[in-house]
Amino acid sequence: MLTRLKSLTLVDQASNQLLSYIEANDLQAGDSLPSIAQLSETFGASRAVIRESLKSLEAQGIIEICNGRKAKVKPISGEPLFNYFRRFLKVDGNAAWEFTEIRVALEQQCINLAIARGSDAELRSLNTLVNEMRKNMDSEQDFAELDVQFHLMIAHATHNRTMVHLLESLRGAICDSIREGLKKRLTHEQMEKVQLDHEKLVAAMIQRDPLGAQEALSKHFDELTDLQRH
Repeated sequence: MLTRLKSLTLVDQASNQLLSYIEANDLQAGDSLPSIAQLSETFGASRAVIRESLKSLEAQGIIEICNGRKAKVKPISGEPLFNYFRRFLKVDGNAAWEFTEIRVALEQQCINLAIARGSDAELRSLNTLVNEMRKNMDSEQDFAELDVQFHLMIAHATHNRTMVHLLESLRGAICDSIREGLKKRLTHEQMEKVQLDHEKLVAAMIQRDPLGAQEALSKHFDELTDLQRH
């Protein structure tokens, strides 16, 4: 329920109440909030305060503001974390190593869930993508983007929406991390090892062999860690 605002931190109060309003009324993606005029009257606050509170929610990726129309609820996605993780890798010297530790934990769980829940078609589709990666081993940019798609496909095979949103939020940072790693793999032989790790991972997943899949993933990340330390 929306109520009149107190005298302090009006923008924060309005933002919090609007968030509670969205949750209490179970508003879904595309649903509209009350107009600025309606909110101003209900809260007993100026339209400037309402506009700032809406901007705050937009910055959090919760709503979308359209000029001349009511603000609408946005679909849930990993967008709010996307820029944070990408910037984190660029400004923090220890970020690459810490980020790899996070990826290891997440992707191990992704693989286990995908093997347990993914359909045969979903797991076989990984083979198509990894074959495309082989064709692009000489293109740093294309290989990195295909590698990110590969890991996102595994996330979708988990049938866990939270996992998908989380991996989506990491996709920019993952792509940057992969590209930086590829710059250190100067020989075709090194790239071949990376590609074989992916192919072994897919083969184990199609066979629904979690131990074999974990072994392939661990080998891949061990190599990535060694490169980041040099």
